[in-house]
Amino acid sequence: MPPPIDFIDILRKNTILLTDAQATALQSYVDLLTEWNSKINLVSRRDQGNLWVSHILHSLTPLIALEFPEHVRVLDIGTGGGLPGIPLSIVHEGMEVTLLDSIRKKTAAIEQMVAVLGLSRAHVLTGRAEEIGRSSSQAGRYDVVVARAVAPLPDLVKWSRLFLTKRRAAPTRGRIGQMGGKTEFEFPYLLALKGGDLEKEIAETRLKAKGLPITEINLVFPGSENLDLVDKKLIIVEFP
Repeated sequence: MPPPIDFIDILRKNTILLTDAQATALQSYVDLLTEWNSKINLVSRRDQGNLWVSHILHSLTPLIALEFPEHVRVLDIGTGGGLPGIPLSIVHEGMEVTLLDSIRKKTAAIEQMVAVLGLSRAHVLTGRAEEIGRSSSQAGRYDVVVARAVAPLPDLVKWSRLFLTKRRAAPTRGRIGQMGGKTEFEFPYLLALKGGDLEKEIAETRLKAKGLPITEINLVFPGSENLDLVDKKLIIVEFP
């Protein structure tokens, strides 16, 4: 079965035009995620009937808010069932995505999903972020760290420092008028997909990581008015 028409329509309204191959890959991923979720807990069982909005569309909102250049290097910390990294890898085919999780049975499932989907630019790592980030092969390697509902923001900032490149790259430009916040961000940065009341987390981060610009982007875009994304935000922490 292809992705739901309303899902494809929302992406189209936000200038993301899926190819037939991408639509097929996303559907295959949803099927694989559902199958694996019956064996190990990759996503909440209560969300299983709403995977397309709660997980797939939510994972793709960074592509709605921001422009990512070809060959951008992204680390997905605490990827769980491959979210948001696998959907991002499918839709942004030039993105190099590394999927990191500390639980081996989850990364084993992700490795099989990546192989079945043929995602040649997606890689899988097992380990704790604070340990993997100190290895010579991973330290300072990435332009962007993404994390979806993983840990408090201060922890994510601390871990991201280990992985993010020290070089400054050209800005990735937001699409003005679709989401609030800044219209451009320079690499490297942390991109956290979070929900709920974030005031305390952000205040604590400002105290512990003084001087790092923090931007909140509300998930309001064409087609979002009928979706359950009211309390969801993208949090961008820049590392100048």
